[in-house]
Amino acid sequence: MQENSKDQFLKIAKEYVLNNAGDHVEVAYTEDYDELFVFGYQAKDKKIRLVGQGPIVLVKKDGRIFEYGSGTSEIRALIEVTNKLSKERLIRIFYKDYNIQNDKYNLIINDIYKEDEGENFNELITVLLKNRIQYFTLNDNNEEERHYYTKEQLEETLKHTPINLGRYFCYNNLASVLVDLINTDICFDWTLSEVKYNPERL
Repeated sequence: MQENSKDQFLKIAKEYVLNNAGDHVEVAYTEDYDELFVFGYQAKDKKIRLVGQGPIVLVKKDGRIFEYGSGTSEIRALIEVTNKLSKERLIRIFYKDYNIQNDKYNLIINDIYKEDEGENFNELITVLLKNRIQYFTLNDNNEEERHYYTKEQLEETLKHTPINLGRYFCYNNLASVLVDLINTDICFDWTLSEVKYNPERL
């Protein structure tokens, strides 16, 4: 998305509100920042006061939109989107098509470089355990059950690369875990695979 003027961002905001909230509302406020454009909407009828909606953040560079509810202040929305975009930029060094707005990736470990007497192997396990990585099994009723990997299970699992570790962690989402792994500077080869959206595992 090419760089636009404030008027063009306002036009995008109006189109978004019309398409997602209806023609009974209108853009009620806007704030223009270096990389982000924030707006909100309210009922056209001034006798009506809508509640529940919060700030909507437009990423100027590519037109993506992040919408928040009333429990999120404008400042908090700006901080959250800025943090997400920072994580995305870092992950894209390794996986250029990564889109933090789409939670549809599995972590694939292709190889672990077993140098320094297994130091990389042990550090990888430490980060995964710290974030409480999960896996799923089917019980006798064919229902899915969630489990946490133990250190021993991870040690055995990671001996047989490539391995699909999924995307489910207790403490953080996958993007945060990837940033944690990248910043730990562990020498291992990884990639992501895109998966179909599954609302039951949110």
